[in-house]
Amino acid sequence: MIGHVLRSWRSLRLYEALVFIVAALLFGAIDLTSLVELDVGDRLPQLLGRHLGLPVVSCTVLLLCWLPAARSSPIHPARRARLVGATLLGSALTMAIIYPLAAALPWPSICDLYAAKHGKTSCNFFRVSAVIGDTLWVFMPALMLVGMLEFRTLRRRQDQAAQDLLREHSQLRRHALGARLAALQAQMDPALLFDALVSVEQAYARQDPTASARLERLIRHLRVALPRLRESGATLGGEAELIASYLDLLRDLNGQPPDFNCELGRHGATPLPPMLLLPLVQRALRLGHPAHCWLKVEAGDGVTLGFSQEGLCSDDADLVSLRERLTVLGAKLVCTSGQGRTEFTLQLP
Repeated sequence: MIGHVLRSWRSLRLYEALVFIVAALLFGAIDLTSLVELDVGDRLPQLLGRHLGLPVVSCTVLLLCWLPAARSSPIHPARRARLVGATLLGSALTMAIIYPLAAALPWPSICDLYAAKHGKTSCNFFRVSAVIGDTLWVFMPALMLVGMLEFRTLRRRQDQAAQDLLREHSQLRRHALGARLAALQAQMDPALLFDALVSVEQAYARQDPTASARLERLIRHLRVALPRLRESGATLGGEAELIASYLDLLRDLNGQPPDFNCELGRHGATPLPPMLLLPLVQRALRLGHPAHCWLKVEAGDGVTLGFSQEGLCSDDADLVSLRERLTVLGAKLVCTSGQGRTEFTLQLP
């Protein structure tokens, strides 16, 4: 219990102390408005010291009583009762300290000046009813102050919980995206590989001089594609090599894939989420017959994959799915088409 109280006092934040101090000065300033009706002379510093100092002492006591309750469990069912009890205890302790302190101070109060002006007795006398009334007078505004701080704390916890939920949701989306990417990486087009194997076998059977080169291209494609079944990352150079090997396989199958030109420069080792470029190539071949395909990197403009055919920017299921994946990754895909060409620009975060 004592350890919790000491820890709560040490955890005092600057804005909390400022709130209580400002509240004390405001309450002290309420009584000072009566000075316009009194001629205090050279006793003004004493009046200011008394009427501003005593509220600061009161709010300090309230602050020390409030902190242990405020630092208790935020989900405890008795938290509100603890806050109310701590505020009431602080109000009672305030009166127990303020009355002797006020009597010991040699500085007059505004009440004393009024009493002297009208020939009445001094205000420094003890009455039980006055103590109870002053305690309630301190308790009510103090309770409103504590409620304001508790509301602010509750809002901050709710905002933090919302941020945590959004962060968890983002992580779950990334995990789901990772699972989808793994599935995409595992889709190595079995029909294409089977056709390539058959083509190589037939080339060797008819003693085609290109059989060896076809086999080497198939092996190259497998060497590029197979590691993707267990790797979660890729590089720009690796994706370019995958596109090139894929187009070579299509060419060996008597297809008419586009010529591929790659200009990466020193950006070949740039990290890149896998399976972003090859789906665009496959989609372009499915929708049209471009004669040329190029991949280039321009400083500040991202990665550009282009085709010598226009009209490939219209949204379909594949392009929508790709844009969704890019949104989760914080990237963006921009498509421009015209003058016999279409270019997809991938802007990475």
